[in-house]
Amino acid sequence: MGSVKVDIINPDIIRELATRFPEDAEKARKKYKSFDKWLRGEDFPTYNQLVELSKIFNVPFGDFFLERLPEIEFPISHYRTFKRGSFQPSRNLKDAVLHAQKVKNWAREILIEFGHERLPFAGKYKDNFDVEAVVNELKNLFDVKEGLNAMSRWVDAFNYLVDRAEEKGIIVIKSSYIENTRRVLDVKEFRGFVLYDDIAPVVFINNKDSISAKIFTLIHEVVHVLIGQSASFDLEELRPADVEVEKFCDKCTAEFLVPEMELRKIYKPDIELEELAKHFKVSRVVILRRLLDLGFIGEKTYSQKLRDLYVYENKYEEETKKKGGDYYTNIVNYWSRRFLRLMIEAVNSGIILHTDLLDITKLSFEKIEKLISEGYL
Repeated sequence: MGSVKVDIINPDIIRELATRFPEDAEKARKKYKSFDKWLRGEDFPTYNQLVELSKIFNVPFGDFFLERLPEIEFPISHYRTFKRGSFQPSRNLKDAVLHAQKVKNWAREILIEFGHERLPFAGKYKDNFDVEAVVNELKNLFDVKEGLNAMSRWVDAFNYLVDRAEEKGIIVIKSSYIENTRRVLDVKEFRGFVLYDDIAPVVFINNKDSISAKIFTLIHEVVHVLIGQSASFDLEELRPADVEVEKFCDKCTAEFLVPEMELRKIYKPDIELEELAKHFKVSRVVILRRLLDLGFIGEKTYSQKLRDLYVYENKYEEETKKKGGDYYTNIVNYWSRRFLRLMIEAVNSGIILHTDLLDITKLSFEKIEKLISEGYL
């Protein structure tokens, strides 16, 4: 069967895929000399070749038999800071959301089986956009009373926040790619997104971003959980889109990370932005805008200083500069530690089969064992 040509497929589908995804089409063309003939309908791929094409273009096998490719609507609101016009998400972003949806759906089903009820903070401020109340909720959720300045390194602050969020029930995925390391996520398209759920909310951090920006994005996403809304965002210059909900999330995030009272205590006209950024564990851009919002500097000074800063900071702690990172750490980041622990607990409790865990994560038994035995989980 594998070598039999499948002549009942729709050549229009291959042509449409080639138009939508020219890079994938080039891969297929290099792999199969007959690819252009398939495009013209002069020849047809075999069953095995069709299976391979579905992998190259990352579409279901059955799509080749449809009259036309289905349009997949982006399932959540996407907020862009400065850009106008309609938003066309990349396939990488769409697939990242699909990945997070799969994690959320499985986690929700398992948590319900375990008897979990809704998280007390999920959607708690849906009808109460009170900055002070939300900031206090963030402090309780993260067990942070006086900001993050007590931690000496930004990476420690970020890891602490992620661990606290997961302890409280929020699944945190941190990845710079989707499905494989060749499909790199574009930080200019999105810094992160959140899928709201009252039992298993998922936040996704684009791990290509700077450590300071990831801290800001994480808090911003958690505020979305508190107000009960899913969304993705580019947060260009770490500024919100011009809509009320994003402005509110931004205010809460800024006040949590850079408390007004503390900033007023330590601010001096000659203090360097870098010193304030290190103190509060945020980017210089956030500090600069906080100074503007609180009246320490004017619009002219703000604009001048902003031009001197990189829009996307690339100042990582030494620990985050290792190219590629540890393979098993990447696995944990891609699925989240909370989700993997939950799946393993479900296997041990008989809620799902061991083969379900392997099928869902595409990990081998040996890799799961190593994650457990070597302390990654």
